[in-house]
Order: sequence, then C-alpha cells, then structure tokens
Amino acid sequence: MGTTLSTLSNLAIYIALVVLGAFIGSRNAVRRHPLVWVGKLQFVALMILIVTLGVNLGANDEVISSLGQIGLAAFLITVLALFGSVLALTLLRRFVLKLDRFGLPRGATESARQGGSAGGKADNALTKWIIIAVVLGMLAGRFLLPPSVTAHCGTVINFGLYLLLFMVGMDMGKQGTFLSDIKTAGFQVLLVPVAVCVGTLAFAALAGLFLPLGVKDAMAASAGMGWYSLAPTLLAPYSALVSAIAFLSNVMREIFSILLIPLVAKHLGYVECAALPGAAAMDTVLPVVVGATHERITIYSFTSGVVLSLAVPILVPALVALPF
Repeated sequence: MGTTLSTLSNLAIYIALVVLGAFIGSRNAVRRHPLVWVGKLQFVALMILIVTLGVNLGANDEVISSLGQIGLAAFLITVLALFGSVLALTLLRRFVLKLDRFGLPRGATESARQGGSAGGKADNALTKWIIIAVVLGMLAGRFLLPPSVTAHCGTVINFGLYLLLFMVGMDMGKQGTFLSDIKTAGFQVLLVPVAVCVGTLAFAALAGLFLPLGVKDAMAASAGMGWYSLAPTLLAPYSALVSAIAFLSNVMREIFSILLIPLVAKHLGYVECAALPGAAAMDTVLPVVVGATHERITIYSFTSGVVLSLAVPILVPALVALPF
C-alpha cells in the first residue's frame, strides 16, 4: 500500500509540474520572448541529473558487485527486452497509429513535416555528452566522493527532476501545440505502453531460452520495466538470484536508454524513443526523450511511463505466480 501511495504521489507531482510549465510557457507574455536560456538551462540540468544518477550507481556496492556474477544474464535480458519493445512500438507506429518517423500523421502537410523534422534535436553531440556524464558520475561515486556526499544523491535527483519536468512543460507551452498534440495522440496513445510491455516480455522470454534462468524467471526479471528500485523488492521473497538479476537488468535498461535514445531518434523514429526507458519514460529519462526528439513526443513518453509504472506492482507478482 505504501509503495502504491508513493507512486501515485510522485505521478501527481510530475503531472502538476509539466502542466504548470506548459501553462506558463503558453502565455503570450512568455511566448513573445525567445528565452534561449530555457534550452541551455534544460541541458545543464539534464547533465547534472545524469551525473548524479551515475554517482548514485557508482556508489552502490550491490550494482558493482553484481556485474561479474550475474552481468551476462542481465545484459542479455536487457538487450533483447530493449530490442523487443522498440520493434513492437515501431510496428504499432507504422501500422496502427499510422505516424511517420517524426511522430506526425502520414497525411500531414509538408510544412508540418518540415517543422517536425526541425523540431528534433537528436545528434551525436548529445550522445557524447550523455556518455561522458554517466562515466564521470560512476567513477566519482565509486572512487572520489565519500558516503556523506553520495547519501544526498536522491535529493539532488528529485529536485533536478522537478526542474527538468517544469522546463519540459514550459518548452511544450512555448511551442503552442500542447492541446493539439494531445488531440493528435488521442486514446490510441494508451496502446504505446501495451506495445512496450508485450515487446519487453516476449523478447525477455526469448532470452530465457538461452539462460539457466528459464523463460518465466527471465520475464519476471524484465517486468520491472526499468524500475530498478521496486522490481527487486517484489522478487526478493521469490528468489534472491532473480531479484539480483532484475536489479542489474533494470539499471542497465535506464543507462542503455539514455545512451541509445539520440541514436534511435535519428535513425529509426521519435515515438520509438518512448519504448526504451520503460517506466522511466515519465520521469528521469523524459528530458532525454524530449531533448532528442520533439516536445510533442512528451505525450507518448509520459503516458507510457505512467501506465507502465502503475503496472509493475501487478505484473511482477502475476508472473511469479505462473504455474510453470
């Protein structure tokens, strides 16, 4: 019950910040000014958040000690789950949602397509900075910063996340297409987390065929959808090994997502970027998705993250209860 209430509370805060930012950004007094500092501040805040995430992981003895023991299993599950979720969402985008690679309806006007293309900010420079930030953060957390400093990572991450979500909302409001983006997405946006979930579990099951874990445990390990703080807790009473693999796999999913999103946006499609982080698409990785694509993709990413976050506490126990 406590976990559920905490999840709902966080969701309420995230939604409120995005909506507040969008409202302020949509005001004429704000839109009349270029406000170039918004994008710069968003980038700086994003780097601080990613560095802090790296510090938090580097200082975590459980993550470091697990790398050699269960790393291969976690790696295989993560890679196949990421591939499956992106594949499922690509099929959904092309054949059901009928959107082009920029997340626009196929019948969009040429000007809209040009705007969609120009709106994307995916480039190799972003990937480079993300890799540098993650590596430096993990090294600092492991070898430089004392526990008295790393103990405050959670607070820094929370406040950095709040600022980023507000800035993302403000950026959406300045674009002036917030309501039209919601209308364009429609109720079909709820199919996005379904596709992500199906793709993740199906390909995690495929990984289980090649691992001693088996299909059921591989699916259970991937069912955290990137929520590495909850899934291992739910799995601990069932199996310490599966719990450890789930922890490392879901940590890997968040890190790999941050690194891969700019590349997926550039070479595959904008909507597919929402598939990579799973549950984290609504919070820590949302600014990366928006920064690599376009503000309108916020609708797909945020909705997918919310639904998947609410599904994890149900999905993990349900898989564990399967009679095989």
